[in-house]
Amino acid sequence: MKNIILTIGAIVIGLTCIAQEYDENAEKYSKTITAGELKEHLYIIASDKFEGRETGKKGQKMAMDYLIQNFKSFGINPPENQEFTQTFNLVEQTTKNVNLTIGDKEYAVLKDFSISPSIIVKQNLENEIVLVGYGIEEDDYNNYAELDVKGKAVFIMDGMPKKSKISGEWSMKKRIELAKKKGASLVMYHSSKLKDNLIKYEHYYSKPKLVLKEDVDENETIALATTTAVAEEITTQAGMKWKKLVKKGMKEENGQTLKFTLNIDKPTEYLTSENVLAFIPGTEKPEECIILTAHYDHIGKEGDVVFNGADDDGTGTVTMLEIAQAFQQAVVDSTGPKRSILIMPVSGEEKGLLGSRYYSNHPIFPLENTVANLNVDMIGRYDESHSEEDNYIYLIGSDKLSSELHDVSEKVNELYTKIDLDYTFNDENDSNRFYYRSDHYNFAKNNVPVIFYFSGVHEDYHKETDTVEKIDYDKTARVARLVFLTAWELANREDRIKLDEN
Repeated sequence: MKNIILTIGAIVIGLTCIAQEYDENAEKYSKTITAGELKEHLYIIASDKFEGRETGKKGQKMAMDYLIQNFKSFGINPPENQEFTQTFNLVEQTTKNVNLTIGDKEYAVLKDFSISPSIIVKQNLENEIVLVGYGIEEDDYNNYAELDVKGKAVFIMDGMPKKSKISGEWSMKKRIELAKKKGASLVMYHSSKLKDNLIKYEHYYSKPKLVLKEDVDENETIALATTTAVAEEITTQAGMKWKKLVKKGMKEENGQTLKFTLNIDKPTEYLTSENVLAFIPGTEKPEECIILTAHYDHIGKEGDVVFNGADDDGTGTVTMLEIAQAFQQAVVDSTGPKRSILIMPVSGEEKGLLGSRYYSNHPIFPLENTVANLNVDMIGRYDESHSEEDNYIYLIGSDKLSSELHDVSEKVNELYTKIDLDYTFNDENDSNRFYYRSDHYNFAKNNVPVIFYFSGVHEDYHKETDTVEKIDYDKTARVARLVFLTAWELANREDRIKLDEN
């Protein structure tokens, strides 16, 4: 009899555990996320009226207002003592009005050379150029460890000398950093691929660059990459033979002194942009927060051509609206989440993850109290690998910092949505490096566990043809429910997920 009672008790306990794993409320509220409502929102957000939602420009502000209007209509407020927006300052510059003279020749930016950083305060530089060959301090050919380059320009050649005894590759980045450390006011370096890149990526190079104002370093050393033709001319003017240099490298006593002047007065505009903050306070552990993000900006327009960004990231943006509404309905029904939820559509992703970077530098909730970040970017289309499959999503980052988060994600999908979770791009050796290319990364690098939901790149990526009629709204709804359900589980489970020890 005793054994029978124990067995029955074990069964009851086991059934209780199973019941605790499945949550009727979770599924109930997830079903309020519908393809129809996602479509209704997206046809507005990704319309021509919003002008491609470019960061800091009119269309982005319109999208921001639309988001806030809807959050208010749901009955959602911003965090306590906060506005609906977290505003950050930006600096935009176009690569024009950069004049370079070396010796007796003038060179044109974006034809003969490129310049970094992307934002440079107005300045004039004039001094000597020190030619240091391949810039490898251990190499007999190029030992410039004792050279005086303070306040001067350093010119470094690409690659390695053909007869170099140095094993392995000493990256150009390291050589540039050494020159900066020694006090060079300007670093010029030969880039054998620059000429082709300036042609191939002309659209990228010529577009205005945007950075956080707080990241602008007026004292940062300027670096110029030159084409091979310019590198040959520089060394020829210095009285050296290019082919010989390529073969043997360069000794510091070779050649003549060259003078340079660099005048910079790039057209500059000061802008602001905003992250939107919609807050669902936790009922039991309000100090612990799950943050959901999607970038609501896109790349704007060119002339009359509007880049609507229906998938990138209109689908993520409208997902934030639907998830917020689902959580708020739970609040209205007095079944709100135990932990707090911050729904944060961010701006500036297309310009370098700027909004999420700003938040991670100035968090509303301490990052140590942030349980996880779930980030949604492009979930409404299919890539080439899944052209015949609509029930999939790429997950990236779920196991990078917390294997417990990965397990929770897998279990939620198994219980509710049964989507094919593809981890192809989660590979450390993924050449696309998607883990580093969306807003979750600014949380991950601060030890906040993340999941990035992504359908992959399609033929309309960053083109004017990324439009609303090409979105699979049923697929988008399935993925949105998965994100909601994962957030629900993270917010309501008894124990907070933990970081892995390593």
